[in-house]
Amino acid sequence: MTKVFTLIASLTFSTAIMAQHKTALLNGQVTGYTAQDKAFLSYRNGTQRVVDSVNIGSNGTFQFSYTIADPTVASLAVGKTLALAQRSKNLTLYLENTAIKVQSTDSLKNPLIQGGNTNKELSQLKKRLEQIAPLRDALNTKYFSASQEQRNSPEFKKEIEQLSENYQLENKKILEAFISENPNSFVSLDRIAEVVGYAPEADDLDRYFKQLTPEIRHSEKGKAFALQIDQTKATSIGQIAPAFTQANPDGKNISLADYRGKYVLLDFWASWCGPCRQENPNVVKAYHALKNKKFTVLGVSLDQPGKKNSWLKAIADDKLEWDQVSDLNFWDNQVAKLYNIRSIPQNFLIDPNGKIIAKNLRGEDLERQLSKYIVD
Repeated sequence: MTKVFTLIASLTFSTAIMAQHKTALLNGQVTGYTAQDKAFLSYRNGTQRVVDSVNIGSNGTFQFSYTIADPTVASLAVGKTLALAQRSKNLTLYLENTAIKVQSTDSLKNPLIQGGNTNKELSQLKKRLEQIAPLRDALNTKYFSASQEQRNSPEFKKEIEQLSENYQLENKKILEAFISENPNSFVSLDRIAEVVGYAPEADDLDRYFKQLTPEIRHSEKGKAFALQIDQTKATSIGQIAPAFTQANPDGKNISLADYRGKYVLLDFWASWCGPCRQENPNVVKAYHALKNKKFTVLGVSLDQPGKKNSWLKAIADDKLEWDQVSDLNFWDNQVAKLYNIRSIPQNFLIDPNGKIIAKNLRGEDLERQLSKYIVD
């Protein structure tokens, strides 16, 4: 009954939602830049990532035109090139179906954003989060002021983990309160992912999603989020792992179904991902220890378009001897989207019958963790 109701509700709202697509303008004026600089605006429009750029006028002005359905998070940066702009101070704001104005007299450090209720709500949340800025700053200062030798010590790692947990706990409390108090806000919808963490369970996503108003849940972004929940349910422990086929570095198609009869650690990673590369030695060690027990690894890389050589070099450098696949589409990798991958590294342990039996096993004791599930 629930699925039928959701389908009907979606159809009911579809006409109204389509009517909301319209073009709006983002006008800006910044100081400290020259006519050689450009403004860069990055955001997602549905499933597409958009990166737009315009020249900065002689008086520091610029203007973007965009078309969206729902308020959308965007990043605004200024510089001579996109790469240089991204290294400087970026401004996070919402594009809305109304005129937005950005003014700043000190690059983009303390901007004034006018237009749209969602930007007002974002500003309110930022003020709340500033209350725990000292916790964040203490964590960063502690880590970046330490030598590499200090960072490698177990005592230091434990202290950093504790500081990080304290900050994340307070951050989560603020976000939970904001979502509860602002159920009709797209800011609340966008922050659910941060509350539930990098590898959420479907029940947690659903619990926060149901706190939102029907207007938000039945918007285009809301329906996309509901689809994420369904995808997360499909990759929960106990479910049959979603089937897929993707090409290896030689262009040969590899299918998950090819591995029936074996335990498979489906490993999502990328050459550009530091934590992934740090974890690879643990995966290599576990692979060699267990490969004679009907166990293997299948790597899915989220490397970027045009970066095949980086992918191949990382495979060789990290001595990854198992099969690897990728469509080199970055976060739009089709297998990653199928498994609702929002951060990496992530992995799924699949049994010989194709069922997911564990998720996100990692660390120096990976071999021991895997051995608990693998039966000769």
